[in-house]
Amino acid sequence: MRNTSRSPDPPPHSGGPPGIELNPIWNAVVHEPTTGVSIVSQDGMTLWANPQAVRIFHGPDVTPEMIIGRAWSEFFPAEWIAERLVLLRRVQETQQPILLRTIWRGYQHISWIHPIPGDDGDGSGHEPLPPRFLVITRRVEGDVFELAGKGSTADVRESDVANLGPLAVLSLRELEILSLIGQGMSIKEIASILGRSVKTIENHRTSIGDKLKVDDRVHLAEIARRAGLTVLDAERRRVEAGKD
Repeated sequence: MRNTSRSPDPPPHSGGPPGIELNPIWNAVVHEPTTGVSIVSQDGMTLWANPQAVRIFHGPDVTPEMIIGRAWSEFFPAEWIAERLVLLRRVQETQQPILLRTIWRGYQHISWIHPIPGDDGDGSGHEPLPPRFLVITRRVEGDVFELAGKGSTADVRESDVANLGPLAVLSLRELEILSLIGQGMSIKEIASILGRSVKTIENHRTSIGDKLKVDDRVHLAEIARRAGLTVLDAERRRVEAGKD
């Protein structure tokens, strides 16, 4: 149940992220409560993050002060880090953003990874800043490719790793069935698609409900949509959320 009594988030650190000029547009973005905003380095360090970005990737009990200036290796599994470092190098090489779909802590997210324009120095003798990237993340439901827009030239990627959160208790087959429930399919339709008997699918459906402690089909569908589950997601490499 949503807690409506939670106090509002504190504003980001005074002075903002390094090398980013504060302005009304920036302030509107970083204070938007459903949008995670972070600045990361090419070698895998969070240089700055707003509270929502920290909640998305680290959980509700972690604050920006606990994350900023620390390497990803302190918090994330190696597979997650390796995948993102490759994407950062790609963005740096092309100077074009990438849209990344990820399931993390049981939610589907899309992250726009943008290159931050290079700094060649200001003539004062200061060393140029190393490559940095702006990452804007939101929790979303539905088909990410449709969200990106038909005919879009966006470079849309899907993460090969996932943290399923509460859904990690489900087997591969149960995840497949839950994804189809989320698409509004009946037990009979699911049985036909997966080539199994209706009774077998009903048994799996009961097991899913028992494991998730949910006995309502509508609620199960909501859980599946929240995670953006597809049949292909069942086979993604599962990783732990982190070390926080």
